[in-house]
Amino acid sequence: MTLYELSLEYAQTAADLRRRIVELERAGKEAGSDQLRLQLEGRARPLRSMYRDVRAVARHLEHYYDKHTPKRGPAAPADHRRRT
Repeated sequence: MTLYELSLEYAQTAADLRRRIVELERAGKEAGSDQLRLQLEGRARPLRSMYRDVRAVARHLEHYYDKHTPKRGPAAPADHRRRT
């Protein structure tokens, strides 16, 4: 598995976390009591942190080699021998 492929898995995990956060937020808005709303918010809070972290790792892995590929200078002539 390449780092890019691993980044896709992290991105999928981030999407799953985001879906769950949205579900909990929607349920919180529809909650009949303040106690239930606070419980749902308490469940969503750590998921938001996890979501940010997983998304950041996905982006980092996706572009890992972009940052670490050495830049090449001007092309050198093919024949390095001196002509006499």
